[in-house]
Order: sequence, then structure tokens, then C-alpha cells
Amino acid sequence: MTYQLQVIGVGSPAGDDRLGWELIALLQQRLPYHHRLRLQALDRPGPELIEQLALAEETWLIDALFSAPAGTILHPSATMLAGAEIHSTHGFGVSDSLQLAAALGRLPERLELYAISIAAADPLAEQLSAPVRLAVSQLAQRLAAQIEQRLFPATGG
Repeated sequence: MTYQLQVIGVGSPAGDDRLGWELIALLQQRLPYHHRLRLQALDRPGPELIEQLALAEETWLIDALFSAPAGTILHPSATMLAGAEIHSTHGFGVSDSLQLAAALGRLPERLELYAISIAAADPLAEQLSAPVRLAVSQLAQRLAAQIEQRLFPATGG
């Protein structure tokens, strides 16, 4: 099945690095089921991300990024991300996967990237830090509104 839109939250269980998972959980709470929408949390997907990208016409990726003050919401372009020197907590990270997908011609028709800046992934932390938790809530609200507009447009008379 090809979805119209999928939102993928990438993460790991390490503190603020779990922000992609938390954001997907918030979207699942806020949005009704729709057969053309896929909300997916992935644990450090590496090259598997390439296969996931093929499941939708449009994909929005959410991940943590080490830059700016913690809790800063970023919307980098795929080109900017590909050209940046990024230190991923995922080994073979999102940037690596996107570069490989582009080389293989496997990117979706439209790709949006969202990141929230984190200070450092604390492997013992079980919850998000306060600034990251606030940013996750704000971004989830923004993305939910965009999804509702796109998939659940108000019927006019």
C-alpha cells in the first residue's frame, strides 16, 4: 500500500534522542485514523529507512540533531542536511540514509525534514528534558494542524 503521507519519528531510548518517538505518540493521540496516513516510530533505522521511504508519496522525517540550543525546532532542507557534517546518535544516520536513497533514486516525491536540537543524549534518561519536551509538543501541534488541513479538509457549502 502506498500512503499519501507518512510521518516517521526516528529515535532511540536514550533521553532526548527519543523525541521522534514521543512526537509520533502525540500525533497518534491527536489525529483520527486515516487510511492514507502512516505514523511510524523507528528505532535507529539505518539503511532500512530507504525501504520505509518508498511506502508513501510524501514523507516527513523527525529526528534529534546536535546543534543550536536544546529545544530549537529546525526545518532543514534535504540538501542542507546532506551537505552538513552531522554527528548522528544512530551510527548510519538519517543523513547517510537519505544520501544513499537519493543515489538509488528511492526518495519519495516530497520529503520534509524536521529536527529538534538536543544537547547530548543521556543513555540513562527515561524522559525528555524540559526544553525538548516543549519543542516536541509545539512541533506536534504544528504538524497535526498541517495534516488535518491536508487529509481532513473542512467541507464548505
